[in-house]
Amino acid sequence: MDLQNPNISKLLNLVGKKLGADPQALQQDLAAGKYDGVFQKMNPQDATKLQQLVNNPTLAKQLLNTPQAQQTLKKIIGEANTKK
Repeated sequence: MDLQNPNISKLLNLVGKKLGADPQALQQDLAAGKYDGVFQKMNPQDATKLQQLVNNPTLAKQLLNTPQAQQTLKKIIGEANTKK
């Protein structure tokens, strides 16, 4: 994951707000490969699903390349752009 990508920064800001976490701390944890802090703030079912994606990059790539995921990402990024 390219943490220098401005779109990733926007997503981290949104995730941080949703989880009640500092986006910079999330970025540092993700850069260091530490996902526990994120998982602890999620509901257990969602955390399990995300853990499966983190542990299987091929599955994550397949998921992110679906039309539904692309549409959702565009919407999230668009909303983040309008809030600036």
